[in-house]
Amino acid sequence: MQKIRYQTDQNNPAIRAYSEAVEKGMRNQHVLPYQGKWAVANLGSEKVDRVFNNPQEAIEYADSNAAQGTAVFVHGSDGRIKERKDY
Repeated sequence: MQKIRYQTDQNNPAIRAYSEAVEKGMRNQHVLPYQGKWAVANLGSEKVDRVFNNPQEAIEYADSNAAQGTAVFVHGSDGRIKERKDY
């Protein structure tokens, strides 16, 4: 399996928000570029849950599966976090 690519710029407010969510014990899902497509994954396990043809499908899937206490992080095509949604 190919390792999931993501950026860790600690000056980015979205990265700080991710670190905060993890510290609080929130479950997290990430919408990431993956092998020319888009994947929904939990970076803690580095396993891809599902792969989609476009980011909107992946975001809809992540949103529909987010339970209370889950943070959904949407990454851009460069791998950087561009949005956080809390449920």
